[in-house]
Amino acid sequence: MKIFGREPALILGLLSAGVQMVTALFLPLTMTQVAAINSIAAAGLGVWTAFATRNRDGGTSIKPAVLGFTQAAITLGLVFGVSLTDQQTAAIMAFVALVGALFVRQVSTPAGTPGAVPDGSAAGSPVPAGSLPGNSFTPATGGGVSGGAIPDPPPADAAG
Repeated sequence: MKIFGREPALILGLLSAGVQMVTALFLPLTMTQVAAINSIAAAGLGVWTAFATRNRDGGTSIKPAVLGFTQAAITLGLVFGVSLTDQQTAAIMAFVALVGALFVRQVSTPAGTPGAVPDGSAAGSPVPAGSLPGNSFTPATGGGVSGGAIPDPPPADAAG
């Protein structure tokens, strides 16, 4: 995956160096503002990378990347003087998460029942009485394990 034939890390480094050069020569930005600009650039490349690789991971990385970008955008706004309360920030993040959930399908139903056997029963279902060699457990009659390593308890009248 490349941007203009280059790796995204190289593009991000170029953008970061460019912001620092413009700041040093022309714009009176603080280090915090430069860091916020760099973080939004990194988050933007993260979103681009998530979209570019969505066929490999089924799109599962898009939603976290968009949420990260939104956090970086909110931070950038706050650094440059936008006034948001905690409730407003939480509402923005919740809205973006919901929009992301609408567009990025999360797998919620299995393609098939894991452990299913051809006769329609599921693996791990109760074993019929007497189907295991040497053991027979019959819960309906209150019987114990017979023929196995644990003997049946003696009848109550014989315990005397």
